[in-house]
Amino acid sequence: MLFIPTKSSSILKAVVSIGLLFVIGCNNSKQLSGEDVVTDDHFERKTLYVDLGNAIKPVTHVASGALYGVVENIPTNIDGLVAPLNPSSYVQPALSGEGAQQPYGSAIAVSKRLWKVTKAKVAIRLADVHPGWPYQWSGWNNWEKKVREVITAKQRSGRTNYYGYEIWNEPKGTWQAQNGNFLTTVWKPTYDLLRKLDPLSKIIGPSSAYYAESQMEEFLRFCKANDCMPDIVSWHQLQGSQTIANNITNYRALENRLQITPRLISINEYSHDNHVFEGAPGVAVPFIAKFERHGVDTANISWWFPALPGRLGSLITAEGARNGGWWLYKWYGEMSGEMVTTTPPNEASDGLDGFASLDMKNQRASIIVGGNFLGIADVKISGIPTSFADRIRVKVEHVTWSSKESPVNGTVVDSDSVYSIQTGTLTVPVKMTNPLWGYRISLSREDSP
Repeated sequence: MLFIPTKSSSILKAVVSIGLLFVIGCNNSKQLSGEDVVTDDHFERKTLYVDLGNAIKPVTHVASGALYGVVENIPTNIDGLVAPLNPSSYVQPALSGEGAQQPYGSAIAVSKRLWKVTKAKVAIRLADVHPGWPYQWSGWNNWEKKVREVITAKQRSGRTNYYGYEIWNEPKGTWQAQNGNFLTTVWKPTYDLLRKLDPLSKIIGPSSAYYAESQMEEFLRFCKANDCMPDIVSWHQLQGSQTIANNITNYRALENRLQITPRLISINEYSHDNHVFEGAPGVAVPFIAKFERHGVDTANISWWFPALPGRLGSLITAEGARNGGWWLYKWYGEMSGEMVTTTPPNEASDGLDGFASLDMKNQRASIIVGGNFLGIADVKISGIPTSFADRIRVKVEHVTWSSKESPVNGTVVDSDSVYSIQTGTLTVPVKMTNPLWGYRISLSREDSP
């Protein structure tokens, strides 16, 4: 569930007319429209730089998780629909069912479904033990009883695929002032209880609805002064991808200024600011690229439809079929080895962007491209390993997307060619004909299968 402040977020308005979707809003690129096409008489050209010689981190698929993306019996096929995505994490309600905020998807049950099938870890959202929105606080005694119940259930499960405890969700919008001061009434005593009963588990917070420096500074100052600093700092990115880099840079500067040891960052909900586009390949790419470049530990596609649970963050249709977003995240899940440096035309934009990996063991590189851009993306690749030899195979593919409810049977190969290279560099032009689609460039040795 979401609380989005109108003064701090870029709210897009969708206008549907005669089957065409137009987006009116505030961003740094062109307005998104699934009806936009590139004509042959004019191509805008922009450059995306990829340096295969500059590894930034091991591949961990940081942005492949989802909020309430898996529930007790949906998706039905974990092996076929979830495992290929190599998800990093899922955020799930601590309890579900009668008396809780969510009717399904309890963290302990989902942990069991994912155990030994995927590497995904489950974040336990404690605030969801309460009903209602905003949450209906019923006092410390009832809260403590339920938190203890969750801790006991987690420990008795015997499983280790838990990411940590998220104490609360969107406190500025869901904690009501009449209940007292949030930090002293809930955060500090719950933190102490978790440290006492489950001391090795990670604690996540503040899980703000959006990043605001003043709110984050207030929270961090309190935590430092009262010995209750979370292991993982979290907030939501529901206002588009164009502010990700600035938010993370601002947060790291805040840590430095307050002399706080750097924390892991989890963006525990992310989405385009118009949920209609959630999961669209072209929309997802700038999010993933920025999360990977700026060192986020985990990120989870948001969740918008209580009546349609277990959709992996809008990657499968209501009937359980794969849509275009699922195939984009499968490409992401297939990445292995090391993530490498990519540089887009504009970091503070939802426009052309990409992320890339290099697997030296298997002699393969993968570059995934997308964003709110129409035209030719000149993907300038440097640092191609000499072990690839002077002739390399280059395959370019795309995946379509028209809506969350539109099944897509697979990806489309646009070209599969062999290129001669002399200096470890190559430019691959990618014709991007729809801002909602995704594109992949695969590099391998000429003799690879």
